[in-house]
Order: sequence, then C-alpha cells, then structure tokens
Amino acid sequence: MSSYTEHVTRVLTEDREHPGLGTVAVLTFAPPEGEERRPATLGPRSIDAVTGAIAAALDRAEAGEIRAIALTGTGRTFLAGADLSMFADPTAAENVRAMTRAAHDLQVRVRTSPVPILAHLNGVALGGGLEVALMADVRTAAPGVRGIGLPETSLGILPGWGGTTLLQSVVGAETAVRMILEDPARDRQLTAEKAQEAGLVDEIAADLDEALEQFAALVAAHVDVDETDTDVVDPAVVGETAPAGASGAWGGRAPALPAADSPEAEELLDALDAPHSPAETRRAWAQRLEAQGAPAVGRALILLQQLPGSTLEDALTREGDALAELVRSDAASASLYSAELLRRGKPGRTPVEGAREITRVGVAGAGLMASQIAAQLALGLQVPVVMRDLDETIAEKGLAAARDVIAQTAARGHLDEQTATAIAENLSATTDLQELAGCDLVIEAVPEVLTIKKSVFAELEGVLAEDALLVTNTSSLSVSKMAEDLARPERVVGLHFFNPVAKMPLVEVIHTEKTDEQTLATGLEVVRRLRKFAVRSADAPGFIVNRLLFRVLGGVLASLDAGADPVEVDASLDALGMPMRPFELLDLVGLGVADHVGQVLLEELGDRFHASPGLGVMAQGGVHFTERSRTSVHPPVSPTVAQVFGEGERPAGIEPLVGEALLEKVRAGLAEEIQLMIEEGVVEQPEQVDLALILGAGFPRHRGGITPYLDASGASERTTGSAFHRERFTAGR
Repeated sequence: MSSYTEHVTRVLTEDREHPGLGTVAVLTFAPPEGEERRPATLGPRSIDAVTGAIAAALDRAEAGEIRAIALTGTGRTFLAGADLSMFADPTAAENVRAMTRAAHDLQVRVRTSPVPILAHLNGVALGGGLEVALMADVRTAAPGVRGIGLPETSLGILPGWGGTTLLQSVVGAETAVRMILEDPARDRQLTAEKAQEAGLVDEIAADLDEALEQFAALVAAHVDVDETDTDVVDPAVVGETAPAGASGAWGGRAPALPAADSPEAEELLDALDAPHSPAETRRAWAQRLEAQGAPAVGRALILLQQLPGSTLEDALTREGDALAELVRSDAASASLYSAELLRRGKPGRTPVEGAREITRVGVAGAGLMASQIAAQLALGLQVPVVMRDLDETIAEKGLAAARDVIAQTAARGHLDEQTATAIAENLSATTDLQELAGCDLVIEAVPEVLTIKKSVFAELEGVLAEDALLVTNTSSLSVSKMAEDLARPERVVGLHFFNPVAKMPLVEVIHTEKTDEQTLATGLEVVRRLRKFAVRSADAPGFIVNRLLFRVLGGVLASLDAGADPVEVDASLDALGMPMRPFELLDLVGLGVADHVGQVLLEELGDRFHASPGLGVMAQGGVHFTERSRTSVHPPVSPTVAQVFGEGERPAGIEPLVGEALLEKVRAGLAEEIQLMIEEGVVEQPEQVDLALILGAGFPRHRGGITPYLDASGASERTTGSAFHRERFTAGR
C-alpha cells in the first residue's frame, strides 16, 4: 500500500503572439496552488501532467494551430527533478518504470515535432527537470541561475529519462561524461553562464520575453541551414516517419547518436577512458566504486559506451532498464536516505528563534585555525571581527591569512570586489585584550590544552559584557570543564569547526548541561549564517565525529602495535569507501594531534580506545605514515612505519588483525560506540551521527550513513542486539 503523498506540479498554458514566431504555446511548470514556496518536482502524477501538456502542444503543432512551443518555470525553479520522497514508498520501482516510459515516449516524439521548442531555464533545472529541457531545440537561461545538472549518480541511480542518451549530442562527449559521472560525486552543478560555456544553454536571457526574442533569431538562422546539418536527420533514425503536416527543418529531427567507428564514437570512448585523477582513469574509478557498493557510475558509463551505432529507441530502452534495476538497489535506497538527511539538515533561510543579535565578534588566537574561522565569520556575519594574539607577529600573519581567504573567495566569483573589500576591512588584529571588550561573542582557537583554554576564558570573562558568549572550537576537550570556574558558565557553547574551515560544511554545536537556550540558539544562528550544517551534540569526549574516527583509528593502530603488516592494515578498511585510508587520515590530522586526542579519549572513555605507543614515537620523530605519490590512488605506506612499530613492545591481549577480521572489529566498535552515544544522550537520534560523519568525515553517501551501513552489514545486530533502524532500506524493491 502506498504511503506517498505527491505535491503535483501544475502546467499552466497560454498562447502568445510573437512577431517573429507566430503563435507560441507557453507551458509554465508551477508547484501546487497555495504551495508556491515548494519547487516544482516530478512524481507520477506530475510527470503525467508535464508530458501530457507537451504532447497536447505537439498535437496542436501537428494540426497547424501553433508555430512554436516554449517551456519555462516559476520563481527560482524550472523543474527540480524527481520528487525524492517518492523513493521511500514501496511502489517506487513501479512508479519510476511508468514515469520513465512516459518520458522516453515523449523524447522520441519531440524529435518529429513540426515546430521548434524552447526551454527557458528561469531557475533550477536538475535531473529529470534538465532532461525535460533536453527535449527542446533551444535552451536559454536567466543570468545568475544556479543548480543546472544531472546529480543522479550521487543518488545511486542514473539520468534515466533521456540524460545518458541525449546529453552527449548537445554538449559533446567530454562535457557529458563529466556532468553525468564526475560532477555529482563532487556536488558540482552548473550556473547559467557555465552552462552556456558548455553549450548546454544557447543564450542568456533575463526573462521569457527576451528568451523568445533570442529564440526567434536562432530559429530564423536555423531554417536556412543546409540539410546536412547534424540537427536535421533522417526520421528513420527514430523509427518513425515525420507526422503529417511536418515541414522545414523541424520535421524529423533526432539526437545525433554517434555512428559506430565514427570520430564522435572515438571521442566518446576516449572520454570514458580519460583520467579521473592523476592515479586512475574514469573507468577504473567506476570499477572501484562498484566494488565499494556503488554501481551507478559504472552502469552510466556502460550506457554511454553502448551509444555508438545505436538507435534512439534501443538506447532509451537500455537506459530505462538500468534505471529500474538501480532503483531497487541497496545503494540507491541508502543514497536517497542520505540525500534526504542533507536536505533536511541544510542551513535554513530564517533566523534561529531566540538567538541574540551579533554586531561584533572576537577570535582569541591568530594561528592557522583561528585565521580560517575569522575569515568565515567575517564572510558570513559581515560584522567587525577582531583577532587577538599575545604575539604581534602572529596576529599580523593571522590577519593577512584571513584577508587572503576573502580575496580567494572573491577570485572564485562568490563575491564582488566592493563587497570583498568591505569584508576585509571589517577584519582587524591586535595584542590588546581590551579590544575584545565590545564583542557580543568571542571564539577561542588556541592550543588544545585544557589549562590554556580555561585561562583564555577566565581573562575574557573579565573584559566582556555579562551576556556576551564565550565559544570554544575544541575538538575533543570537555566544554563543561572549560567553563567550570566561570561566573556565568551558561553563556558557554562549543562550535567545533573542521579543517579546512572554508571547505568543510559541518560544525558540531556543543551544549553543556548549563548552556542556556539563548546561547545555544545564538550558536546555531552563527552556523546558519555561515551557511554550514549544524549538528548538535551534548558535551562528551570527542563529541561525534572525532569520537567515532578515533574508535576506528584506535583499532587500526592496535593491530599495528600488535605486529600486523602496515600495508595490509592500511588497505583493510577499503570496503568502507572512505575518501582516504587510515594512514593518510592520520597524516592529515597531524600525528601530534592524533596522539593527544587518543590519550584524552582513553582517559575519559576507557580502554575501548587505544593510545598507541607506536604513534607516539612517530609523532616525536616528526615522520609520516605515508609517502607522496601522484601515480597511486592511495599514498604508499612509508617504510618507517614497519620500522617504528616493529621495534615496539607488543601489547597484551591484542591480535594483529588485517583484512576482513580488522574490518569486522572496526564495524563492531563503531556499532558499540554509537549505541553508547545514544544511550548517554550525546545524540538523540542515529540520523545525527549519519549526517555528522557524511559531512565531517566524508563517509560515503551511497552507504546512506554509518548506521544504515552497520545495519546492512549485520554489525549492529551482532554487537548491540538490535538494528539502529527498525526498517531496512528496501524502498521500491
């Protein structure tokens, strides 16, 4: 029985008279009446409405009633693609199959339209929405539009409504392969301007009126082209004859699928075998993803490979079959779950209720992390930000580094020059504690030593107003202990930023038992205004991400200390699909920091955590676990690791596990730790853990999150006696 409630997209139709085009049937996609804040999406009834309206316009065109068709949207959305909530319904696979058939039938029919078709992208055009736009002969887009792309492979599926078949004929092989395979994995979408550069959009137009003018000019130029133009092909390619009344260049168009052994076919195959990174090809990358439980990229690659020499109908049939198979997969169910987590967790548009106004911010410290945080605060809050350090040279270097971040942001096109200059001028640095006195909030980013942080808070309390917030960026220390000697511990909150601050989207918001509601709300509001994801955590050692990462690293280091082969140990967790192996992660964190955090967690949480003697020696020696390489997917393990750990005393009761045995130990450790975190109230729901690890540790989205993965592997059941989720991720199967 279906539990899915669809918000049905409407199609508003009107005829416009245009001096250069004649009668134009304008179809406008709109959300349900009274739900204008929702984007227009595509569910089963919506796809019927969209395809039905376009088909009706084609009927009118064939009857000679209209001379052109224009498609557009409302607000900031053209069409936002498939309604992801429908994939959680048991009828998902059946619905997707029917929707795919409707989309494919229309993709074939529009190739024989006797009139030209325009798609004006007034806003977001994602997934199925962009595939609807691919039906058009001309695409225009409003300036500044963002969110143009095909994100399906990041959702465990693929562009199955014509995308894998048609895109290469519009933008060329290399761009199509990148957009379908790589951009989703990098969360990359096109702007209107980038889409024009790629050839996906023909012109930039401020509104539909301007778009129709440009459309008319392009149509006038097109009807004069020679019949050998690639946009004008034999109707037999689509298996149909042109409809009665079809005439001119618009009767019998079809997408240019590459002929077998043609230069276009060679170009497509070359693009599929091109480098994904310096260390592997796109094909090898797709195979590695499939081995880690993510088959979508590989299936899309195969579909693209099969295009040369194919007919349109055969290509669309293969596309539909692949989509139907992927919709039923564990990877799709998990990916769609994580996509929904990210959708619900993204920064909101309205201020957090109860937050106090922030007009001036201070940063205690001016080192690398402090300067990064200062830059983000200046960019997000756009209020004066003052950095304070005891050393004048460090303060000036920190200020320069923060201003450089702002300059880089402007250089990437995210800020205009005037705004960037104003934000940079809002930043200052000092050695004078009194210059922090007027701040509404001060965040400390000093060395990770409790006594130092307590000292900083104590001196700040002496100069700040009674209602000013004291914020810590600690990654593992107790916020409660940091505030225990303060007169007003209720105004202390933790905002744990991840490094590099500009790129990492997560901030853990740490509240103690004494943190008051306004302080917590203000912390959440600061994170919102920085456009980052906030995940709340109670005050506990390591909070969420570091506590779980160091449970993993502790298991890895314990095996090393017990004498396991370093190379085998480092490769043992590959099945998790993490963005880097354990040794590379240790080097990134910094061995001194890792050793310190490991000691803290052992002292605070007990011998579930492992403080590695070998790691301590490595940290003291200033060496690394890995060596640099541009020819290997994973950095090679340094011979120093075997040397250092080979000389150490073997710990009692610890086995030198590798491979599946080490992976199973790590899974069990994670399941145990997450269950304890829920029982202790560190988090309220497993979804908080999933979101935090996806954003803060790069846990693969095709796993859905760590808790669905532990459920699927059986680790949660074996370790805790129950699954984290009562229902497995079996939507649509």
